[in-house]
Amino acid sequence: MSGKKHKRRSSSMGPESPELNIMPFIDIFSMLNTFLLVSAAFIGLGILEVQVPFLSNSSEVKEPPSRSFNVRVDVADAEIKVTSEWTEQPFEKSVKTFKVDDADIELFHQEMIALRTKVPDNDKVTVFSDDSVKYEIVIKAIDAIKTMKEKEPALALPNAEELRKQGRDRFLFEKVVIGSVIL
Repeated sequence: MSGKKHKRRSSSMGPESPELNIMPFIDIFSMLNTFLLVSAAFIGLGILEVQVPFLSNSSEVKEPPSRSFNVRVDVADAEIKVTSEWTEQPFEKSVKTFKVDDADIELFHQEMIALRTKVPDNDKVTVFSDDSVKYEIVIKAIDAIKTMKEKEPALALPNAEELRKQGRDRFLFEKVVIGSVIL
């Protein structure tokens, strides 16, 4: 034999290098891509173009009148109380109470007409009622506040012609606020 010595490879040469199994990562990313593409189809992106006016081009801001007229109606089981008052001097406050029967509901309606003709610019009434008040009573009060009856003539309001054209001339008070909800 020749003088060369052959080295034999053995498993004891050193630690084997670990293999990285990437198949689970590929599976996870393929599932994530699928869900991403499916969910992206359901997400709609909308762009609204809004033109913001410049301060120099804005119209004059109307300040609310310093003196306004408030009408408050408190509805209870046995009575309806109407409070009308001016917010600035000279203060005029009026409180009237009506029973919940047909005759007093008619008087209540006439009082609402008188308040509307006294201050024609005021078209808002705030109605307050307890939770224990029957629904029918509240609706009777709102009907007496909001609408004019067929036999009653239209009110002589400053914008009566415009209201008639729009079909709103049969409304006594157009804005009826219940607590803080506007009808």
